[in-house]
Amino acid sequence: MGKKSILIILLLTFVVEIFGWSGHEAYTYLVVKSLDFDMDKLIEIKPYTYKESRVYNAKFYYTDDFAGQRKFFDPLGDGKFPPDPVPVDGKLPAWQILTIYAQFPDFGMDEELNLSPLQALIGNSQGVRHMRYKLGIIEAFEGDKSFLYFVNMSQEAFSKNDSYWGYRFLSYALHYMEDLFQPYHETPGSFWEVLASLMDKKVKNLLNNAHYTYDNYLLYLIYYSKHSDEIRNLIENTPARRIPSNNEALINEVMMYGYSKFPQVHGELKKAFKGILTERIPEIDDFKRLEAEGKLEGLYKVTKDIIVTMTGTIKAFLNGYLPRYVEYKQ
Repeated sequence: MGKKSILIILLLTFVVEIFGWSGHEAYTYLVVKSLDFDMDKLIEIKPYTYKESRVYNAKFYYTDDFAGQRKFFDPLGDGKFPPDPVPVDGKLPAWQILTIYAQFPDFGMDEELNLSPLQALIGNSQGVRHMRYKLGIIEAFEGDKSFLYFVNMSQEAFSKNDSYWGYRFLSYALHYMEDLFQPYHETPGSFWEVLASLMDKKVKNLLNNAHYTYDNYLLYLIYYSKHSDEIRNLIENTPARRIPSNNEALINEVMMYGYSKFPQVHGELKKAFKGILTERIPEIDDFKRLEAEGKLEGLYKVTKDIIVTMTGTIKAFLNGYLPRYVEYKQ
């Protein structure tokens, strides 16, 4: 049996539901509200009139507008952040479209589909579109293509003077870019951990629960942490960074960055949540307790680095994108 076959068998052990960072809407809100554009510009809600080349789970591919309904928002934090006002005269501000729909790809549109024979590696179709795994010589899934697809859909909408769907498709693209900054969307664990997970259920549980835990950590930092004010200010004040002008090169850079941060994140996560990850996914009270005990400082430091790079990248992307497709300038 060749090395590639062995790696495929190893990945077959990871039958999990894959999401991305929790708190997409809050994070994206902080990013777009800090841009040097008039994000309060009112946009008329337009009907969905697009023929797409992708298939979705039609039960969950909503095309109506649900601004102001909060039916898809969790009751998080102080219950006031991010805001979600009711549209006025059939219009809502640009920032609101980007904010509320940034979480939309996690609502089920990519689930229960037959997208690729490789989805057997993780047991669901959601991960096919939200991740880009690299483990040894294996590279699988299409999170990068998801980003590029919705950038193109956004461009198509703006070219038709349909700013509503231009922004809405753009918010979907931002979701996938944000997902690819999450290191567990690039690899499930070290080679030897994945190998050990074949025979040791505790190792398998650890890797699965570590992914969920780090998904939840961004949400925890924004809403509940003693560092929440610092993190919100950091996201608002991080400047745009230099990025490739080509979108394919850009998303490849994002994926390689997420992959490069995996060893640090994984090591800090295992150290901080030792004894918990093999049994369950930590709850908010676990985060609070460990933070109070000073055991999350290493994880916080590396995550701050990721947040700075992610934020600087997204701001730079939007600074380059919006002037080409939107009437107003900086």
